[in-house]
Amino acid sequence: MAKKKDFRVGGSPSEPIVPIPSVAAKSALIVPTCVSIPLPHGRVYEADFTEYLGRGFDDTVGAITLVLRAMVTQGKPEPLSLESIVRSGLNSWFRFCVERSSSGFSMSLSKIDGDVIDAFTGWLSTRVKANGEVWSKNTARTAYQKVCTVLKALVERKLLTGDGLFKKNPFPGATNVLRRRNYIEPLSDEERSRILLPLIREVAEVFEGTHPGLVVTQLGLCVFAILLKTGLNPTPFLELPRDLETCFLSHPRKNRKVLVTFKRRANKDIPTPIEPSASKVVSLDVYRLCERALLLSEAASKLAAGTSLEGLLWVYELDGAVRGMSTQTLSGVANAFTARHGLVRDDGSRLKMSSQLFRNTKLNRVWRASRGDLLATARSGSNTPGTVQRYLSVTPEMLEEHRMAGEVLVETLAGTVIRENTPHSGCKDVFNGELAPKDGSVCMDFLSCFRCKSQVVVQDDLYKLFSFYWAVFSQKSHVGHDRWIALFRWVTRVIDRDIASKFDPKIVAREKARARKAPHPIWRSPSVLAALRSV
Repeated sequence: MAKKKDFRVGGSPSEPIVPIPSVAAKSALIVPTCVSIPLPHGRVYEADFTEYLGRGFDDTVGAITLVLRAMVTQGKPEPLSLESIVRSGLNSWFRFCVERSSSGFSMSLSKIDGDVIDAFTGWLSTRVKANGEVWSKNTARTAYQKVCTVLKALVERKLLTGDGLFKKNPFPGATNVLRRRNYIEPLSDEERSRILLPLIREVAEVFEGTHPGLVVTQLGLCVFAILLKTGLNPTPFLELPRDLETCFLSHPRKNRKVLVTFKRRANKDIPTPIEPSASKVVSLDVYRLCERALLLSEAASKLAAGTSLEGLLWVYELDGAVRGMSTQTLSGVANAFTARHGLVRDDGSRLKMSSQLFRNTKLNRVWRASRGDLLATARSGSNTPGTVQRYLSVTPEMLEEHRMAGEVLVETLAGTVIRENTPHSGCKDVFNGELAPKDGSVCMDFLSCFRCKSQVVVQDDLYKLFSFYWAVFSQKSHVGHDRWIALFRWVTRVIDRDIASKFDPKIVAREKARARKAPHPIWRSPSVLAALRSV
């Protein structure tokens, strides 16, 4: 199972922190408000909460500042996670404190309780983006979790009372894949060509030593060429060592390598097979691009001796100081690349290179090439099937090729199968299954069962399953041929190809004929058939 991002403190035992009295109590006290967070790639993030002083919760500001300093000292959470906690978590918390304090409520440490946290979750649910769109549930949930990281650290140090402070799940259903927003659509073949052709030209200039850009631009172009080919996550890739032999392993096949990157969240090495490019235009060889990066970063690597960047591949020199490539650096390179070539998407919107865009594109291309094999797609991205589904842009054409993600067990209900009945088969958990709403209600999306890994089909289901099968075919005259193909053909294909083939052909033929002649009572009901037509 994929491991979620961990914003917890962890590490060594918590250091005691003395609570900061309010300015009203001790006006001469200097409240700490600044935290320096050393980040990878030679950067430092400076957090300053001075603007929140004098608003009635100075002790809260001081205590949070000190606990952040303790986190920096302990190294837990990771520096980048800690920066994210401050940027998109604590900044929201302090704005909430300002609003609540101005309304007459005290936000000092002693007044923070379960009611305050409930009010904060409600406040997060009403936040609005610059474009006027309300925050998604998952955005609010993420900000809440980051704030909870800091508040829980205060509880550990006895500065807050933990009893009844946090609800178990204040944002139910926030992570449901079907409710996600801000999903970056993968590149179409035409869009991919728009990026690939100028990228090929510029990377060729980098190899020839004729590219007019700075070293940071040339390195960024090499990184994007590799991300487009492999779909790698950028953070572990940008931490590759200069000794390429330690991260590029040999492979029995010619012109092939295995790239090994270390993913901190998974706490393990991730192997990625590197094959010759399938592009007919040019082959962007990952290993040779990294070799070129060695030469481009040679001067910067000497400056990095004795620093945290020593021994890293993706480093460059800026104003006499060494810097490491980061996602922010890549964003600047991508902006300039888009401007140089006037890149636009099919709908006319701006087309900007990004690691997530390339990863979505790579996984969707693998999904189509494998004709909907979810396991093969997951393996290509070093993900679980549940995680990789978040990258897939499921279209009616893709659904036609989809393969079953659940289980087909050649057993009867008299066996040891533990599952709950659905209108056509069974489910491991109708409340908390993979595609269930997870908000306390029963999952009613019976078409999605056939792409949900919580589905379970046994022999005793065949009569009911084929009753559903024939009911689906009966809707063609009601919804029209084209709409039927877009909505239902993939389901019948999964039943014929992935389910029926697992059972004895004689039993399948018998139950299929029985279901056509006398369907299961569920699939005779006019209301159920009407619901099927309304999908």
